[in-house]
Amino acid sequence: MKFIPCVAALVGAAVLAGSGCTKQKSTDVGARVKDAYEEAKTAVADAWTDAKSYTFEKRREFSASARSLTTKMDSEVEQMRASYSEAKASANRKKAMDELKSAQAELKAKVDALGHATASTWDSAKQEVVAAWDRCEAACRKARED
Repeated sequence: MKFIPCVAALVGAAVLAGSGCTKQKSTDVGARVKDAYEEAKTAVADAWTDAKSYTFEKRREFSASARSLTTKMDSEVEQMRASYSEAKASANRKKAMDELKSAQAELKAKVDALGHATASTWDSAKQEVVAAWDRCEAACRKARED
């Protein structure tokens, strides 16, 4: 799963919010952010890798995981949008934010479609969610870059 840059941003913001201003504390904060990032990266990657292998019998668990990750993505995007000013945004940033909105809508639709999957369509539906997730995560990363 490629949710890691978004998770890292949240972890970094939380660690920095409680930090002081001295050079030593700044170094400590940097180390804590790096450690938290690595832990989050491993945990999220492991969870998503496991979920992608779920069979039709584990569809409820996969759907719950996908919904949970979608909710976390929505929360981060909402924070990003709060600091976004369309009037001040570059053309690239506007395009990136539009792509992110489209990718989020597609992801939600694919996650919702999981509820209609049958045993014969499960693998396809699951792969569509994974592809939509990857697109959404890439759009999130691009929107943050601009």
